Amino acid sequence: MNQFLKQCRGILGNKLPKLIVLGNESCDLDSAVCCLCLAFNLAKNPGIIKSLTTCHNPVLPVLNVTREELPLKTEVVHFLRSNQVDLADLVCRDEVELPEGQSETKFVLVDHHVSRFRRNVVAVVDHRPFDGNSGLEGGTYKFIEQVGSCATLVTKLMEQVDLCKEVTEDNAEVLRLLYGAIVLDTVNFSAEADRARPLDHEMAALIERSLGVADSGAYRKQLFDELVAKRSDVSSLDSLQILSKDLKIVSKNGITVAIPGYPILVQEYIKLVGVEENLRKFAVKTNSNVIVLMGMKVTDGSVQRDLGIININNEKLHREILNKLTSSVSPDFAFKKHDHVTMEGSFFEQCNVRVTRKHLLPLVTNVVDGFGSSV
Repeated sequence: MNQFLKQCRGILGNKLPKLIVLGNESCDLDSAVCCLCLAFNLAKNPGIIKSLTTCHNPVLPVLNVTREELPLKTEVVHFLRSNQVDLADLVCRDEVELPEGQSETKFVLVDHHVSRFRRNVVAVVDHRPFDGNSGLEGGTYKFIEQVGSCATLVTKLMEQVDLCKEVTEDNAEVLRLLYGAIVLDTVNFSAEADRARPLDHEMAALIERSLGVADSGAYRKQLFDELVAKRSDVSSLDSLQILSKDLKIVSKNGITVAIPGYPILVQEYIKLVGVEENLRKFAVKTNSNVIVLMGMKVTDGSVQRDLGIININNEKLHREILNKLTSSVSPDFAFKKHDHVTMEGSFFEQCNVRVTRKHLLPLVTNVVDGFGSSV
């Protein structure tokens, strides 16, 4: 992997067309690992996605964060380092030209499929429900299946071309990275969280067999606890940095909603020093009209979630998002209102812990789409 990444940095300066494998903007462990592992496999085995066998552009994995933001992804940094991946050789989005207009440089999107680069997208691998408004070209290869982890789908692609049968040192490194993402994203296959699907179980078991894992239960728990601890460790981050740790943006027609997620509860977050000032700074930085805060805390495999909706400068938009989320039946967040608020926001305990940001995003997007066209 490191040799591959060094080669990738070596092509940054040339002007030749590239095949860019791009993760999503949250750059969580699932996204980062899928970006690196799919790119590594495409470079060595183009047939992993058959429609790309005729594309001879050099493959370049790009993490969808700036170099400055990368240290905020605490579990990503820890897990890559613990697997001997040299962070200096990673390519972040501010270190490479990403063409939006028609270009010979092409994109493979992993862990998302709605992108401003859609004109140049040739393939997507994602575990979200397909968005019919994605604007993807008709001939785009799509491997989209609702599973717990996108890493499960990358593992499936490897299995389909027999890359898991004879495990080389390179394959073992890739499988270890994918396995960590699967375990973390499925909340260690927790029934309460209900994130894991049959394919997640199947691919995790395949990796365990390939790596010779003897006691899968103990191995999964040790790895999960380690990753959750690193993800939850925000002791080195201030209340402004925490907002960028795991961020999604919904934007259209001059309307922007920021949706930061973080590994502590919102009720804990709003008690941190300088929260109001930093929320306002963050709103300016992201040009946000409304901020939706999503908190999650995992303790001994038990999940807690809560949420806050803060109006920055558009009360009508704030009210419409609030109504959309609180009236939603599918999914049903099962909200219970909190009394402790800040910046006159609306704060809730989320009793249905199975509902994630992946489910919330289409609801907020629907509001923004409709709102943008009506103003």
